[in-house]
Amino acid sequence: MHFELIAADTLGPLWDALLGWLSGVVSFIKVLIGFSVIIFVHELGHFLAAKHMGVRVDRFAVGFFTRLFGYRRGEGITFGPRPEYTPEQLAAKGYGETDYCLNILPFGGYVKMLGEHDLQMDEKTGRVLPSADPRAFTNKPVWKRMVVVSAGVVFNVIFALLLYVVVFTWLGKSVVPPVIGMTDPEGPFAKAGLLPGDRLVSADGRTLRSFEDLAAAWIMADDKLALRVERDGTLLPQVFTLAVDRSGGALAGLGVSPPLQLTLGGDRQASADPDGPQPGDRIISANGIEVQSLNDLLAAFLTSDGRDVTLHVRRELPRQPPRDLTFTQRPMLMLSSTEVEGSDVAVIRSQHLLGLVPRPMLRTVVPGDPADRGGLRVGDVVVQWGNLVNPTDAEIRESLQSHESGTVRVVVERDGQRVELSVEPRRPFSLTAPGRPRVGVDFTPETRRLIVADIAARTPAARIGLPRGAELLALDDEPLTDWCDLVVRLRRAAGRSVSLRYRSGGEEAVARLDVPASVVSELGLGPTAAIRRIDGEDAVRLASGRSLALPSPYAVRELLRERIGRTVTVEYAPDATRAGTETAEFHVREDNFDPWQLRIAFGPGPFVFKTLKEPLHTGGNPIAALVLGVQYTWRELTHVYLAMQAMASRKVGVDSVAGPIGIFSIAQEQAAAGWGDLLFFLAFISVNLAVLNFLPLPVVDGGLMVFLILEAIRGKPVSIKVQVITTLTGLALIAIVFVFVTVQDIGRLLGG
Repeated sequence: MHFELIAADTLGPLWDALLGWLSGVVSFIKVLIGFSVIIFVHELGHFLAAKHMGVRVDRFAVGFFTRLFGYRRGEGITFGPRPEYTPEQLAAKGYGETDYCLNILPFGGYVKMLGEHDLQMDEKTGRVLPSADPRAFTNKPVWKRMVVVSAGVVFNVIFALLLYVVVFTWLGKSVVPPVIGMTDPEGPFAKAGLLPGDRLVSADGRTLRSFEDLAAAWIMADDKLALRVERDGTLLPQVFTLAVDRSGGALAGLGVSPPLQLTLGGDRQASADPDGPQPGDRIISANGIEVQSLNDLLAAFLTSDGRDVTLHVRRELPRQPPRDLTFTQRPMLMLSSTEVEGSDVAVIRSQHLLGLVPRPMLRTVVPGDPADRGGLRVGDVVVQWGNLVNPTDAEIRESLQSHESGTVRVVVERDGQRVELSVEPRRPFSLTAPGRPRVGVDFTPETRRLIVADIAARTPAARIGLPRGAELLALDDEPLTDWCDLVVRLRRAAGRSVSLRYRSGGEEAVARLDVPASVVSELGLGPTAAIRRIDGEDAVRLASGRSLALPSPYAVRELLRERIGRTVTVEYAPDATRAGTETAEFHVREDNFDPWQLRIAFGPGPFVFKTLKEPLHTGGNPIAALVLGVQYTWRELTHVYLAMQAMASRKVGVDSVAGPIGIFSIAQEQAAAGWGDLLFFLAFISVNLAVLNFLPLPVVDGGLMVFLILEAIRGKPVSIKVQVITTLTGLALIAIVFVFVTVQDIGRLLGG
């Protein structure tokens, strides 16, 4: 019995590993076949067009280099290289003129037409002449050669369309729906009054079926984008018009994130406790109240007052019955910036609680990155970074910017114990510009020990001379338990002075801390409230010329600062995730214009949630699938050109381009996701191949088309010498690009 238990425990992981390996092999074969089919279709277009135009085709090959096997009418199936037969030899043997073959490297292919590369030397003049055979490609009229050259691209587009039709008719494709996730308070969606959870039905009259459609509509819009919106299952009567600003890049200013679902994603936040939160867990309720959306979950943490939230989750694992688990999750303290301009580090430095800056705690650790290899773990509190004692998030980032080489000594607090580690930051791999050294972590404010890492200037804490590194002990003679407790009690103390007892250098001291009042405390706004307008204004113009929209706490502060000494009308939503506003009067003074409570919130721990996805299909209707396929084919065609335009204008870096290795890796991921995702991706690749093949570059079809256009204009072909020189130049250019993107792909795979 004991032996059987050991065997079962051992074979389980081995069986899972074997299945994973076999799945990877199957995905690899699927992708290999898929890419070969795309190439075959492209060359089939050239082949059929050439035959139709009366051009003799000597070879129809899939792949390059050594011939593996092939078929010729009359000769049958043959293996290995075959001789180049002359027309007379083929006629004598009774063989067909075309050798259909598969070569050893299946990534590519070609159609060898008579006269395309067959040049003859005039023995008297020494001039290079094209073939004199009337069936040679070079002896056909220009328009016929244009048809042959463009046929491969046309077939790739048609093939992509057919793949889309198959996917949308029968298989379906998982897409991120056009639903608003989170919005940037200063972005156009929030400014227009759109809320998280709103479903975007159409943009400028075109139906939106995915979040990608929304991004495409944003890129192709002019100055305005008109949206129809569905809220809580009801189509709203009004049209929402958004101002489009892409001055910072193609998608700059979009200001909205994709929707998330209530399922934990990723493996960075996995609990060491098997009964703790794990990737794949689906949250059912929080504090005994059913949660139907991420907004419900956020509300549970926002209103928690920093106390632990009890979560009920459902866990479904392969070959195991579903389990319902309950665990408690400590809220994450979130501090937003008091400033919006300046460097990223300056913004991070300005995150504080009335001037009190907590120590940084690790929110995420990227697997395989330097922090992970150095032993850092989620939940570690950084006590020392190099020579910095009790460093701030900003100081760690500044030290990384100036880091040259070598390891960094890091001391963290973990489960009440000090742990000393060593981390070696490294620069991200880039062939264009050196990146900043990174360690692969993301920080959040510590929630437990009340150690003050730093004191922000010109704040209540700075005015009492609180020393850096002090440990806060009590507020109004009542002991403090943690940062969450301090936040709640300071909120309640708004508008009065409190005594703060702290310890520094082994000595205890007491100081009086003036806690400012604000529009939040005087109007009794709750943690889920959002201010929409102040005296009818919903935005403020900054000194830099930027416009910052409500409900940004910074925008609220600046609008109130301009009205000190006056009574203003405040329109606010008691719940930012729900429709409806209320109105109140507020008298602005020197001591209450800063809404400091709006910069403090409690979030759902270090969780990462899976992106919401929905199946996209037409329920077996091929006509609807054809219409949808045409739309997606056209969309991908325009996307490729827009992407190249963005790279040409340097709005998008060349580091974002994937080469053959990167594309193959992505394709394997799609293959593992299912046939629908794989065929959808192959349609995308087929469209990209069509566009890239028709660029006006030597070697590819687009370059040959340029020669044909010049021949039609000039009345005679471009000289052989010019064609050879440009072809060699094109080959060199393509080789350089190929090496560049391949090295870049390898760097990414190695985690550089």
